[in-house]
Amino acid sequence: MTGAAFGLPTTLWLTDGCLNALAALPANDSLLQLPGFGVRCVISDTASPGTLPAEALSADTLRNLRKDCQQVLVF
Repeated sequence: MTGAAFGLPTTLWLTDGCLNALAALPANDSLLQLPGFGVRCVISDTASPGTLPAEALSADTLRNLRKDCQQVLVF
């Protein structure tokens, strides 16, 4: 998130496990605000984002995203 604050392209890939954990927590409006701070949220096209503003990507597209990134943090 710090990268987005400094204008660096930032993509947050929310894995299925992360989405399941978030679904079990109370609602958090902070996550809904990520796109407003320049954070692109992506998920697998087989996942259910719930209320999160996330872009569903195919497995191939996600693999290419990982390959093309300078840094990958998994949540």
